[in-house]
Amino acid sequence: MLRSFLDRRTIGRRYYCRNGKPRIPSIENLHDGAALSALDLRHLRIFLAVHSARNVTRAAEAVGLSQSSVSVVLAQLREHYGDPLFVRTSEGMEPTPRAEQLVPLVRQATQLLEQSLVRDPEFDPAEITRSFRICMTDVGQMTLLPRLLARVLQLAPKVRIEVENISHETGRQLESGEADLAMGFTEHLGAGFYRQKLFDEGFACIAARHHPRIVNRMTLAQLQHESHVRVLLSATAHSIVDKTLERRHIRRLFAATVPSFLGLGQVVASSELVAIVPLRLAAIFAAESRVKIVSTPLKLPSYAVNQYWHDRYHRDAGNVWLRSVAGEIGAALPLPLPSASDRRRSPG
Repeated sequence: MLRSFLDRRTIGRRYYCRNGKPRIPSIENLHDGAALSALDLRHLRIFLAVHSARNVTRAAEAVGLSQSSVSVVLAQLREHYGDPLFVRTSEGMEPTPRAEQLVPLVRQATQLLEQSLVRDPEFDPAEITRSFRICMTDVGQMTLLPRLLARVLQLAPKVRIEVENISHETGRQLESGEADLAMGFTEHLGAGFYRQKLFDEGFACIAARHHPRIVNRMTLAQLQHESHVRVLLSATAHSIVDKTLERRHIRRLFAATVPSFLGLGQVVASSELVAIVPLRLAAIFAAESRVKIVSTPLKLPSYAVNQYWHDRYHRDAGNVWLRSVAGEIGAALPLPLPSASDRRRSPG
């Protein structure tokens, strides 16, 4: 008997077992490929139109087809379900019990199919309610984030921004959607990621405003013999300075190591230590702490600050919008002018 049940032959869109009893695929059997191929959205709409109008002519007018076209589809539906579905009575075309049973299922399937065909609505920042997560370096949090937050909240007051430090996990977070963007300098992102330059950044040396030995310019001997503060961070551009000095066989003396740039301005201001930091951050420290920017005996390198995102979200409307805002802010981010002594010296 089991073998008889499994050994089927197909005739048109109807299935038959060897005993001749038909097995009709239906809309409930969504796992059945034949059921899906036998029906399309047009069939479902016409079924609902006939059920609502109780008349083939009025149903045809409702769906914008000819009466003969609706009659053809209705015949296909009857064949598909093995049921008349609608029969003529003195009150019009009345549904059979099988048709009444199908109505909520067909309505649900129609709604799902129509929703899947609708294009995304036009993105309106003023109305969007969404949380964005951005991975940034602590330098970016001090230089770029204040302006970015102000602009984002001005354009999209219902948006929420979550910020966390950029790390070795950032790539996975961008890929999974846990984070929307990463901003800064990182070498840990490879295939599958987009990159856009926000701005170019340089480096500067800072010292206490009333440093006893350093006025406006640092000599090569001072660069090598003054005590420095090392900022120990992974996935940042600070290694560029180390490599540049190593190529010139210049070694610095480190008297202290800190885990981030946060508080570095106060450390330098209250001591005789010096530090090499990103140029825009140096300008913030000079404005807010008792430190000054001093020129160095050699030209320090520069690097690009980028924003990164994963290919999965390249066309996401919210991601596209946030990237555009960040791009505008980055391009307009002011770069501090070098000091007069810095302009006079020639690159070393």
